[in-house]
Amino acid sequence: MYLQRLFPAPVSFKEDESSCFLFGASVRAEISGLEAGEIERVMYLWRRFSCDASALSAAASEDGFSLKIGSADAVLNDGDSYSINVSPSGVCVRAADGKSLLDGISTLVQLIVPKELGEGRESFYISSAEVHDAPAIPFRAVHFCVFPETKLYNIEKSIHLAGFLKMTHVILEFWGTYRFECRPELSWEGHSYTKAEIKPLIDLARSYGMEVIPMSNQFGHATQSRGGMGRHVVLNRNQRLSRLFEPDGWTWCLSNPDTYKLLADIREELSDLCGEGKYFHLGFDESYSFATCDLCRRRVPHELLAEFINRLTEDVCRTGRRPILWHDMFINRSDFGEGDIVANGSYFKDTYKAIDLLDRRIIMADWQYGYKNDFNPTTKFIMDKGFDTVVCPWDNWENIRSLSADAKRLGAYGIILTTWDHLPAWMHCAAHAASCVWEKSTEMPKLRNEDAACILRRVYDTEGDFEKSGWNMNEVWQ
Repeated sequence: MYLQRLFPAPVSFKEDESSCFLFGASVRAEISGLEAGEIERVMYLWRRFSCDASALSAAASEDGFSLKIGSADAVLNDGDSYSINVSPSGVCVRAADGKSLLDGISTLVQLIVPKELGEGRESFYISSAEVHDAPAIPFRAVHFCVFPETKLYNIEKSIHLAGFLKMTHVILEFWGTYRFECRPELSWEGHSYTKAEIKPLIDLARSYGMEVIPMSNQFGHATQSRGGMGRHVVLNRNQRLSRLFEPDGWTWCLSNPDTYKLLADIREELSDLCGEGKYFHLGFDESYSFATCDLCRRRVPHELLAEFINRLTEDVCRTGRRPILWHDMFINRSDFGEGDIVANGSYFKDTYKAIDLLDRRIIMADWQYGYKNDFNPTTKFIMDKGFDTVVCPWDNWENIRSLSADAKRLGAYGIILTTWDHLPAWMHCAAHAASCVWEKSTEMPKLRNEDAACILRRVYDTEGDFEKSGWNMNEVWQ
């Protein structure tokens, strides 16, 4: 193995450095079970982890989900998502499905050791090895926000890292930065992107076998700007659309049928952009001004909320997807003790009472950025209510480790790693996060900044561009 360790570490890894598979500047593989874009990704990763000095060509085969070089074969044991066998006669990766095959190839390329990189003298080896592996958490998503200040190449880098480090889903949330056909006012002039500009990011994610989950916050955060910034993507452009929102503009008006129609159009456009999938993230966090307009305030708040959510759930499920909702409006802080830090917003209108009225096809996303003690009581509470639940840490390394441990111990549906306005911090901690959500251990992984940088420069070719390299724009604080 060339690197200090594998990212993330497999369940079982046995290496025999006394023998190896040798190869040079050109390698031919038989690949079965992958789409064309995924095969191109495999060839790209082979080249990058061979220091741009070895090219992999691919021939199609019909052998389940596999990659074969030479005459080696691999065996899937019970519980494996993929296995790898390397011997002097060849290399084989065999997997349960296409995504698992790509995950196995991500492990394989980390085993490549360069011997000679001079032009015309290229030489590499992979030590004989046997790998058996499977994730501890099946659903492993990362949530990326596209703000007006966001550079698309930073989203691109982040998707590369997520895919290579074996995440299963990418959630894209546009903050006034996607140009909708249904309403031009939903995007900022001069600070938004067309479908043609975003589509390469979708294709990139899918080349790693990841599903792209569309997201639109269809309750609070209706400004599509951060609350402290004072902007409103729609009303700073067209005040005649005010009735779509509660009076302060922060929350969508749930009593207006025009709101319902526009939100449906938004979902349709985003689903078309992101392609086929099983989920749609509806947001629903921090909706503090809920039920304040002249129509909404006549209703019992939690009944109005539950009615609206169930209506959206039915519509989303009709398209073959399941809705994901942030959890905070559906719990009551006082139910969890004085000493606990519980992310919630329900104390404004007693919206926590809505939880018992909600459709159980909803997936609850339990974001708790303060928990670092290996037990988050809200996850068990929500699961006991009958909801599939994903836990959602942010960028604190101990918070990520702790909530990942909770997901494993409780058997939660999965995990969503959030990034918000700290996108560079995601790139910095990506290898750590991947270790926490893939590996069975609940202990803190021992990783360094240089580990993440090593992976990043291999999966993303900056061609020497300073701004695109690494994860921070500046070397010094000014």
